[in-house]
Amino acid sequence: MASLVEPRVEGARLSALSAPVLRGLAQALDVATLLCAAPLAAALAGASFEGSTSLAGLAGAAAGAALLSAEDAYALDRLRRLRAQAGAILKACALAGAASALCLFLTGTAGAAQRLFPFALAFASAGLLAVSRAGLATLTRRWTRSGVFRRRVAVVAVSDFSREFIRRLQAEPDAFEVVGVYDDRLASGRAPRVHAGVPVLGSVADLLRDSRERRVDVIAVALPLGAVERIAHILGQLSSAVADVCLTTDLAGLAYQGRQFAAVGANPVISVGENPMKDWRAVKKACLDYGLGALALVLLSPLMAVLALAVKLDSPGPVLFRQPRLGFNNRLFTCYKFRTMRVDMTDLLADRQTGRDDPRVTRVGKWMRRLSLDELPQLFNVLDGSMSLVGPRPHAPNTKAADRLFADVVKQYAVRHKVKPGVTGWAQVNGWRGETATVEAIENRVRCDLYYIDNWSAAFDLKIMLLTMAREIFSSRAY
Repeated sequence: MASLVEPRVEGARLSALSAPVLRGLAQALDVATLLCAAPLAAALAGASFEGSTSLAGLAGAAAGAALLSAEDAYALDRLRRLRAQAGAILKACALAGAASALCLFLTGTAGAAQRLFPFALAFASAGLLAVSRAGLATLTRRWTRSGVFRRRVAVVAVSDFSREFIRRLQAEPDAFEVVGVYDDRLASGRAPRVHAGVPVLGSVADLLRDSRERRVDVIAVALPLGAVERIAHILGQLSSAVADVCLTTDLAGLAYQGRQFAAVGANPVISVGENPMKDWRAVKKACLDYGLGALALVLLSPLMAVLALAVKLDSPGPVLFRQPRLGFNNRLFTCYKFRTMRVDMTDLLADRQTGRDDPRVTRVGKWMRRLSLDELPQLFNVLDGSMSLVGPRPHAPNTKAADRLFADVVKQYAVRHKVKPGVTGWAQVNGWRGETATVEAIENRVRCDLYYIDNWSAAFDLKIMLLTMAREIFSSRAY
C-alpha cells in the first residue's frame, strides 16, 4: 500500500517561518528586550525596581516599541542589515528614556537614583537592542541566502505581461524564484519552449500536478483583460490550487493603491485567491494541532492500548487499518484507524462504503465505530503533519455518492483540499458524516467544508472540538 501514497513534496517547508511571521517575532523580541532593559537600568542607576520606577520602565518600553513599529523597523530588508536599523533603534531608546522621565515627573518621584534612571534606561535599551538586532540580522541573512523567505512563483501564459512580470521578479532574486511558465498552447506549438529566460513547462493541468510535487507559493496569470473567457477558464482550473493565485494584466504600467490591489514584488496584481493557511494562521493552526494532539495522545493512550488489545483478540489480523486517502493539496497519505472489518473483507480504496449493519464489520468494530473510537489512531496523523485535529474529513480515492465519484458530483470538491484534512470537522458536527448515499449528502458536506475554510479561526476549531465531544459520541450517523 505504501506505493499508493505519494512521497513528501520536494522542497516542502513549514510556512511558519515566512516574512510576516519573522516581522511579528522581531516585534515581540523588541518588546521583551525593552522590558528587560528596565530592571537593568534600575540596577545601573542604583534604584530599586518597584513602584514609580517600574511604572516608568514600562512606560519607556511601551514608547520605544511604539516608535520602532512606526519607523517600519520590521521590513525584511532592514532586518537583514544592522546599519539600516541603527537610526530607528537610537530614536526608540531616546524616546524610552524621555517617556520614563516624564512618568517619574508626573508621579512626583525624586532622588538621585531616579533622576539617573531615564539615562540608564536609554543606555541599557540601546545596548540590549543592538545585541538582539545584531543576532537577528545574522540569522535573517542566513535564512535569506538559504531561500527560507524566497517565494516560488509559477507564471501562466506566454505574453508581454508575463515577460515584464518575470523581469521584475528576476531583479529580486532573494525574494522570488520563477519556477516555470505554463501555457496550454505549448502542445500545439504556438508557445515557445523558453520565455523570458524561463522554461515553459506545460499546460495549466501540468501546473496543478507540479504544484503537488514541488512547492509553489504564487501562481500569476498574466493576460490582458480582454481575454475574459481564457482568464475565466484558467482561474476555474486553478480553483483548487493551494498557492496564492493572482492576475497580472494591463495594471502593470499604472499607479495603484495597496488597499485596492496586492503586489508581488514590484508587480501590481489583482489577488484572486490566497492560501487559507499561511503566515500567522499557519502558526496558530500548528500550535493547536501539535499541542492539543500530543496532550490528547498522552491522555488517551491507556484507552487506545485497551482498544488495540480488543481488536487483536476479536479477530485475526493487524490492529491498525492503514488506508490511502486524499489529503492536503489533493495528495495521497496513509490514514490510520483501528481495524473494524474482517481482513478478508477489507475495502482499501472504499469502492463500497460502510452501511448500517454491514456484515464486514467485526463485533468489536461495531461498537468502536458506534462510539467513533476507531478514529483515535489519527492522532498519529496529526503529529506526523498529514492531518489536523479539525478540517474537512479525508476520503478514500474511490468513495462515491450515488455511484459517482465525489469529484464528479461537486464541482468545488477539490477546493476542500486547500487545507489539511481533520480528525473531525464542521460537516461532522452538523450531521453530515457517515455514508453518502445521495448527491445531496456530499453537496452538504462540501458546503460545510468550504464554510470552515473561509471562516477558520482558532476559536472555531475549539468550538468544533467541543461539539464533537457533545454530539458525535453515540451519533446516529456512526456505524
